[in-house]
Amino acid sequence: MEELKLHSFGQNDHIESLKKKYNSLKEKINGNKILTEKEKVSELKSLTESFKKEKKDSETNLY
Repeated sequence: MEELKLHSFGQNDHIESLKKKYNSLKEKINGNKILTEKEKVSELKSLTESFKKEKKDSETNLY
């Protein structure tokens, strides 16, 4: 019988990847000169909600 080895660091790597993606998109939004301040706030709020949802989903995912 083969031994099953689980990768416990997979979730941490995935969360770090999400953080990098979030920070990159956040910088792009803040650096965009075409958007107004109200649009920037709206985009950042949407991005933050999306990040929180993806993070929550990754914590409950058993892959």
